[in-house]
This record gives sequence, C-alpha cells and structure tokens, in this order.
Amino acid sequence: MRALMVSTARVAALAVLVTLVAGCTTSDPEFKASPSVKSPEVDLTKACPGLITDAAGEALKDVLQSSHLVNDDAQAVGVTAMGKALEEFYRAGPKAGEFAAPACTVTGTVGRGKRVGEIRLAAASRNAGAPGADQTAVRVTRADKERGVAFDCVSTRVGSTRDMPLRITAFYKDRYQGSRGDGVLGEDYLVLAHSGAVAIAKELGCENNGGLPEGASALPKP
Repeated sequence: MRALMVSTARVAALAVLVTLVAGCTTSDPEFKASPSVKSPEVDLTKACPGLITDAAGEALKDVLQSSHLVNDDAQAVGVTAMGKALEEFYRAGPKAGEFAAPACTVTGTVGRGKRVGEIRLAAASRNAGAPGADQTAVRVTRADKERGVAFDCVSTRVGSTRDMPLRITAFYKDRYQGSRGDGVLGEDYLVLAHSGAVAIAKELGCENNGGLPEGASALPKP
C-alpha cells in the first residue's frame, strides 16, 4: 500500500512538472516567430508630388532600377512648393538674389544599396537681372548624367509678361555614381526633366504651357 502511494505521488509530481514545462514553452516569446515585414511597393509617380507623370514614373524606375523608395521628407517636395518659390523669385525683382528653389531628391533601394536622383529648378528673369534671361524658346540642355528643359513662362499668377517672361529650367540629375549613364539612360533623364517642366508650367498657368510639347520625344535636340 505504501509503495502504491509513493508511485502515485511520483506520477502526480511528474504530471505537474510536464504541465509547468508545457506552460513555459507556450508563453516564452523566444519561441514565437516574428512575422517578416516587406517594404511596401511605392507608386513612383508620388515620389515628387505633381512632378512625375506615368511615363516619367517608368523612366524613374529604369534609372533607379527600383520601385522601392526610401521614405524621405525630401521626396515630398513637389510642384506646389516649387511653383510658390518661382512666383516669389519673380515678384522680388532686383531683390531676388540667387534663386534657390526646393529640390526633390528620390532614393531607390536596390538590395542593400541605394540609387539617388534629383529634380530641381533654375530660374532667370531680366526683371531680376539674372544671367541667362536673354535665352528664349524651348531648349534642352545636356550634362553628364543630366538633362534640362528650359522654357519661357508668361503668367498672370507670377506677373511675368511676354516682354519680360520668367525663364525656367527643370533638371533631372542622376546622382548614382555607378549609374549606366547617358548612353543608356539619357532618354529617361529627358523624360523626367520634361515631366517636371510641364508640371511647373501648368502649376503657374504659363501661357501655352510655355511652348512645351506634350511628349519629350518632340523636344528640340540639345
């Protein structure tokens, strides 16, 4: 009888031990697998609000070799902020000084690396005594891993006139050192610069959209 009681006690103790081990196993956070978090697919047309069309979004994807964008405040700079800066530049006249419009920097992730591009503006006006204001009509500028599209803006919002237009140049610059460069990506750079130029022309209400063609392929040669 005593042996039976000892055996029963051992079984009970073993049952308690098993219960405790099972309880520790299920509640220990080390045994819970962390869910994998993937970077969201970003709509490239929203990288620089209002500046990038669908066609330019495809060009940007080709340049960055990525549609995954780093979340950066600089990417939130869009057509509204740039348009306001241009308006203030022209209205300041001789007091404008050196024009410094906000630029939109776009950063794409490729594996563990990053590729960076930038949409920026330059402005000139005889009203401000700025160099380059005497150039007219739509022109394309070219530099290493960069394209620019320049045009004249006559706008009631800005206050610019045909006799004294606001000269605007929209640039796309590829800032990735390992880029495939002009030979492969030159047309993409031009599409992005054209997209920015057209967006700014529409934002400011430039007469005849500054003379800009609907597509980058119709732009004059640099």
